[in-house]
Amino acid sequence: MRKLAALIAVAVAMVFFTGAVMAAPPDKMVLKGETKTKGPVAYNHKAHAEKVKDCKTCHHKDAAGKEQGCGKCHGAKADGKKVAMKEAFHTQCKDCHKKEGKGPMKCDECHAKK
Repeated sequence: MRKLAALIAVAVAMVFFTGAVMAAPPDKMVLKGETKTKGPVAYNHKAHAEKVKDCKTCHHKDAAGKEQGCGKCHGAKADGKKVAMKEAFHTQCKDCHKKEGKGPMKCDECHAKK
């Protein structure tokens, strides 16, 4: 009986753990890389995730379901080895929008006005 109870407890724990790890991505996101003239970028993360399907398309180094940390690698400035965060986002987002033939591509179409 103890083995059965332990087995059930482990199974329940695994279900909760898996649910937490595989949690759905947030619906809305705000990229807070503000400058003196441009505000943050708000976008519908859920719509992008549904369209792209594979998280690694954008989150090329981070595993799905884990905290995404672009700033771990992409700093405020390029260091010769890694691309600066601003350039990483500009390249990633604008290149995809160009390829798809839709989506914002100009500064004020993404950045909130201050």
